[in-house]
Amino acid sequence: MKRLCTLTILLVIALSSFAQSVQSERDSLKAALFDAVRRDLPAMSLLPADSIIYFADKIISIMDSREDSTEMAGLFFDYFMECPVMGAEAVSVHIADSYFLNGKLKWPDDNSYPELYAFAEFNRSSLIGSSAPPLVLNAIDSAIVDVRAVRSPHKVLYFYEDGCATCIRQTPLLVSLLNAYDGEGQVAFFAIYTQSERSQWEQYVAQNFDKIDNPKVTVYNLWDPELESDFQMKYGVLTTPALFLLDSENIIVGRKLDSNALGQLLDVKDDFRSSLLRLLDTVTDELGANEKSIMQLTAALYQRSDGDVETFKTTLYEIFKYYRNIPLRDAQLGAAMLANDFILGVDANWADETLEEVRWNLEKMKQNDIGEKAADETLLNKRGARKKMLSGRKPYTVLFFNIAHCNDCRQYTEDLMDAADFLKAKKAKVVSVYLSADRDYWQDNIKANKCWTHLTDEGPGSKLREDYDLEVVPRIYLLDKDKKVVAKDITVRTLCDILENNEK
Repeated sequence: MKRLCTLTILLVIALSSFAQSVQSERDSLKAALFDAVRRDLPAMSLLPADSIIYFADKIISIMDSREDSTEMAGLFFDYFMECPVMGAEAVSVHIADSYFLNGKLKWPDDNSYPELYAFAEFNRSSLIGSSAPPLVLNAIDSAIVDVRAVRSPHKVLYFYEDGCATCIRQTPLLVSLLNAYDGEGQVAFFAIYTQSERSQWEQYVAQNFDKIDNPKVTVYNLWDPELESDFQMKYGVLTTPALFLLDSENIIVGRKLDSNALGQLLDVKDDFRSSLLRLLDTVTDELGANEKSIMQLTAALYQRSDGDVETFKTTLYEIFKYYRNIPLRDAQLGAAMLANDFILGVDANWADETLEEVRWNLEKMKQNDIGEKAADETLLNKRGARKKMLSGRKPYTVLFFNIAHCNDCRQYTEDLMDAADFLKAKKAKVVSVYLSADRDYWQDNIKANKCWTHLTDEGPGSKLREDYDLEVVPRIYLLDKDKKVVAKDITVRTLCDILENNEK
């Protein structure tokens, strides 16, 4: 018995020593693993957030114990919460949501749990790649501005306060950047004052943002003195300044920016847009702008995106706008087909504002369609008298919508002048509808084209822009004697061809 007890004790000691050796080895491996992760986190932070999240989930899942998983998850959360790399905060939000806030793991420090909760709450809705939260604010002139509803290729949101030292340094740099901006797209700049002293706000605007003088930049001075919009939570504005960049789809493409980073990001976005527009120019020059060529181009680019409309949305929207802005019938029909097949006809989480804009454009395209009686309006003639746009009983009426300082309008004017004798022989009356406020330019046009009827859209109660698609000019409509539309969105050459063939 004594011998058995001795052997048992020796076995227990041996097993204990082995267990201690194994545990020691495990502790060493664990320490080495944590050291390796800590060492590689700075390099890892340069990867896309999705890649970091994938790695974090994998390594948390292979930890030996719940305690080790908690420690590893905490390591990732702490590092990326403070990481200065744009977009890195998405990792910490993911860790908080996927492990601690849902109770899968227990946050080890009850005292700092509120910090974890607040960080996730104040960052979750404004992460890179997410749709910008709704934001409706008061403008300095008391108008109500819906930030998401403003349509622009670039939207810059700048949350600031007048007493913020960093804002004092960044604001002049930002103003200088916007004044120098000369990219492809327009910029909507939303300067959002986070305090409640109106007099100080007005003074700050006058000293800074009133100095922005760039036709490519539209400035909106906004505030929310009663904090009704909840912008702090929606955009994580715990400190100022806070600078965001949104794209045309209201997707957040930049946050935690300074003026230098914003400039670089705008350059990247503009380079992409410039390349796309050059491609569209080339294709249009080679193949023309029609339903077949537009759909072939869109399908080819769509295929290169592996059929992922979600990642292809900005390109699709730019293609639609490009052809929508060509005031020719075939281009308009191609833009409409693209919109129906690739934007309205798919489930790709398009922004409501984009869908509303596209539907509005499609409705505008259908106005005064071929075969329909054209809408008439009361406009003003050169003497300031009210006159019906479609008065008279000529066999044909040519409606020519134009504006000042438009090269295409100038070319259409010259082409119509060259075709004057032909149009007169066909008994076609030219009605030039001028849409600009530059009266001197209009008077010069009247003197140069005395045989036309000249009208301007300044009549009381005119609904011309509601009844006609005039987003882009020049536009030419051909009407018959009953004022029904024979053709629309045509060139002068096409106009003459139609009149020649109709006589035959």
